Amino acid sequence: MASLAFSLSIVATRHGDEQLGRTVTSFMPLSADPPHFMISIDVRSRIIDLIGASKRFSVSFLSAGQESIADAFAAKGNHDNRFAIDHWDVWPSSNPRLVNSSIAFDCELVGSIDVGDHMLFVGAIVETTSAPDLPLLWLQRDYCLPSPQTANNDQG
Repeated sequence: MASLAFSLSIVATRHGDEQLGRTVTSFMPLSADPPHFMISIDVRSRIIDLIGASKRFSVSFLSAGQESIADAFAAKGNHDNRFAIDHWDVWPSSNPRLVNSSIAFDCELVGSIDVGDHMLFVGAIVETTSAPDLPLLWLQRDYCLPSPQTANNDQG
């Protein structure tokens, strides 16, 4: 799997007074009309309980230069308040939203599947924001960026 490139995102949710976020590389579009996608989260992560309780979550895709956010939400280092890193806002649903992300979705939970050591969550996109920033990628167990030529190539 290390040879595959993945987009890096922070999946976050809030339920009551508790909010949690987790760095995620497993994201898959499922449907364009209506827009649905799937994320995968380790079952040992507390965030799966909050997503199940709140029935909603957000996904903020990281941009170039946001490696410290990815590290913090992947539990690398000692961070008492991960949401104090960079600038966070909230969606109308109360889910956390990383303001400087390349793209962000606010989602309603429409399904979940327990698969071994991971939980798959299917989300319906309720709202979205985007910016023209290059996305931060994960490849060969390290951060990387797409080349501007590749990112702007119209020829597919």
